[in-house]
Amino acid sequence: MTAALRSDATALDAVAALLGPDDAPRRAGDTAATERAYAVLPRRARPRYLVPVDGRHARGAHIRPGAGAAQAVTRVALRAALRSGIGKVLPDRLVVDDGDADHPGLRRHLAALLDRDDVDLAVALGAPRPNRKPVVQAIGADGVTVAWVKLGVDDHTDALVAHEIDALRAVAGADPSVVTPPVLASGTWQGHPLLALGHITMRESAAALDLPPAAIRAIAGPTVDEDVVASTWWRRLEAGPDPDGAVAALLDALRPALAGRRWAFGRWHGDLAPWNATWDGDHLIAWDWERSHTPVPLGLDLIHNRFQVAVLGEGVPVAEALTRAATAERATLVALGYAADDAPLVAGAYAATLRARYAADAQHGPLGPGTSIAAGLDADPTLGREAVS
Repeated sequence: MTAALRSDATALDAVAALLGPDDAPRRAGDTAATERAYAVLPRRARPRYLVPVDGRHARGAHIRPGAGAAQAVTRVALRAALRSGIGKVLPDRLVVDDGDADHPGLRRHLAALLDRDDVDLAVALGAPRPNRKPVVQAIGADGVTVAWVKLGVDDHTDALVAHEIDALRAVAGADPSVVTPPVLASGTWQGHPLLALGHITMRESAAALDLPPAAIRAIAGPTVDEDVVASTWWRRLEAGPDPDGAVAALLDALRPALAGRRWAFGRWHGDLAPWNATWDGDHLIAWDWERSHTPVPLGLDLIHNRFQVAVLGEGVPVAEALTRAATAERATLVALGYAADDAPLVAGAYAATLRARYAADAQHGPLGPGTSIAAGLDADPTLGREAVS
């Protein structure tokens, strides 16, 4: 499964096997009667989404082709087309064995878990990368989302799904101002972790989130002050995979300025950005906690939010995006207890943390969209540390 899903050329075969019965080779007889067809978007050679051909379910498919404003226009147009039933005439399709009561495919398995016979599935694949895995949307015949399901497909993605289950247990309800999706079920499918989450309504935006200090503290939970270069976070970065020495270069560049400083450390979401969170009044609704960890320097989510929107949504170069993030979040970082001159250093700490993530991911294959960001982080170990005016 691993190599097959990480290549567009073989991803659809891997998905068909994943959606089919776990014991498909042992099924006897003609399976044509239980087959279901899914439209492949944008095309078979570049699969990013599978949506039901049936328009009743397809109208609820959550298609999100990218993070920028232009992609938002495409998203609206695609969803409107799916609501009109265009899936029935799209040329690229994937036919999947839905199984039967004794040998259920994934759709039947989820229908039983969710106690909804009318569900069909839309599948988001994203671009080939080490953490590529299906994110499955279970949609009722009324077009309403019943659940979101994450599936591991190999050791790396298994660990991410399992970690998200643990993170949700730690975060859910810890602070009422942070809302996480309810866990409907967890278990395994074809030997890999499965996590089914309830739907939460997200107001979609391409703009960076407004994150006040209280939101960062709510996610962080209890914090601990540590000497930065002797901290648990620093030691973990030093001990992690770093075949090219890129993480070490960033830490070496940070060490002189951080020596003797003490910062607060706590949890971060790990991918807090407008595609994973929104505000509902005073509540921050946040989804996708698979990259959440503790302890990290307080406030890394602030830098991540600004940085990711600038790089992925606006095409801003990596170094400039880090500097912009430090500038934009300086006041919030000061409110969190940092010194006024800490903001570029926090941006540097974020850069080292993100680069360590890429170094770990790269052990499992090409980084895909992360390749250019990793290269940008490698270009200058002092990036993002220009004076913040």
